[in-house]
Amino acid sequence: MRHPTSFSGLRETVRETREALNEAPFNDLSIIGAGRAALDLLSRDPETCMQLAYQQLHAVPYKEVKTCWLRLYTDAALWMVLAVINKFDDQERNDDDDWMAPVVKMLDMALILTGAAGREALVDTWFEALEEAAALMRPNSMEAEERKARGKETQEAEEDERPAKRSKLSHDEVDALSDCFPDTISNRPTLRYPICRARNLSHLSFQNKVANPAMQTPLIIEGSIEHWTAFGPATAWKNPSYLMRKTLNGRRLIPVEVGRSYTDEGWGQKILTFKDFMERYMLKKPSPATDGDATTDALDPAEVKQQEEAKGYLAQHDLFVQIPALRENITVPDYCFTSPAPQPENPANVKAVEKLEEPLMNAWFGPAGTISPLHTDPYHNILAQVVGYKYVRLYAPEETPKMYPRGTEGNGIDMSNTSQVGLSEAMAVWPEISCWGPAGGADAVGAESKGGGDKDDIAERFPLFAGAKYSEGVLGPGECLYIPRGWWHYVQSLTTSFSVSFWWN
Repeated sequence: MRHPTSFSGLRETVRETREALNEAPFNDLSIIGAGRAALDLLSRDPETCMQLAYQQLHAVPYKEVKTCWLRLYTDAALWMVLAVINKFDDQERNDDDDWMAPVVKMLDMALILTGAAGREALVDTWFEALEEAAALMRPNSMEAEERKARGKETQEAEEDERPAKRSKLSHDEVDALSDCFPDTISNRPTLRYPICRARNLSHLSFQNKVANPAMQTPLIIEGSIEHWTAFGPATAWKNPSYLMRKTLNGRRLIPVEVGRSYTDEGWGQKILTFKDFMERYMLKKPSPATDGDATTDALDPAEVKQQEEAKGYLAQHDLFVQIPALRENITVPDYCFTSPAPQPENPANVKAVEKLEEPLMNAWFGPAGTISPLHTDPYHNILAQVVGYKYVRLYAPEETPKMYPRGTEGNGIDMSNTSQVGLSEAMAVWPEISCWGPAGGADAVGAESKGGGDKDDIAERFPLFAGAKYSEGVLGPGECLYIPRGWWHYVQSLTTSFSVSFWWN
């Protein structure tokens, strides 16, 4: 048996949580709407309260959910966390870290489902304490010794990798992971109409560009984010071990899209631990149907479909609110603090949105072959590439009639910002617009267009598409792509890829 480790940070967080939860909820306007019965039950049976709140979260569209149900779910999760912690004393926590997984799960579910409504700072404190505990459970580690030496204040400013003890990927196995994800492009696309490029573009030069609506065109910017520590030797996002450590050795939960594209049949979403996501989708050897190679015609169509549906994609998720340690590795590009001139007319199929107080950040992390089908966004966008390569194709708003926008789906979801045309299918029908050449590519086999269809059917349904003007490019590590508001864009990962999008208006 090892010498007990002092979990002082964890004990202080428990004390702080008890004080916060024991304050009379009947005086808190943000939760009182859940009703006296639920609030009376909260401390005694938080699981029942969580189930009640969960039902309310899914009873109406998310934007219509009342704050009281968000708070009830969050507070119930915190009460359940305390119940788990109370089952273990310091010695038991030191000997067995199985207690940590359910704690992380409850906290992350609160973050994902409710944003930790009203308890954001408290939940952040919990994850800081858990990271400290994970490091201290390895008392002989250099990291633990450094933590003891430098104290809490310095520790928070100089976060390092925090290994965990027992999981399918053990600490030693995490260290043994490859130094970087594979980044070789098996089948490089041929660019017919390359996107313009600029290097080290100044803030003023970019402001001058977007100040003129006629100049709001796509641009790949080189050299503007290479200072990010996400490219550094010790904190590189291309290193699987680093990402595992920053997610409590893979215990953190993330929402994952399963399927090649959100317009594919069978596409769905699930919540996985980061470890499961890495093992299932990121660390397995790519198959011919997933690595961008041009050999999928030799595979059985059913096998190709199964392999494509097996893709997992962490897409359009604000990972950086959930895991601040990764947020520290990036900065918002200065280009997002410009003021683009309003366009003379609102682009078709682009909804008006309110002015953002600050840029919206989202993470996009997945294996080769993931696809974002042709669609538009209501914001200007800087897409920053950190790991790997992506193929991008863009069409101007005036090409909208040739994009054949979808309408409102049977489930009532407005899909008018997404094209009916599957670009992979279209490139197979019209070789003159294909980036893959005569041999085709992995993309030419799959169909991100709902319902699929043969070549004659596609040509008949979308006759104008082949005549639409476009620009295209390959986005690599350290490069940014400016996507103007309202431009149709298609994105396909050519390798394992990690990108960050910054929306602003």
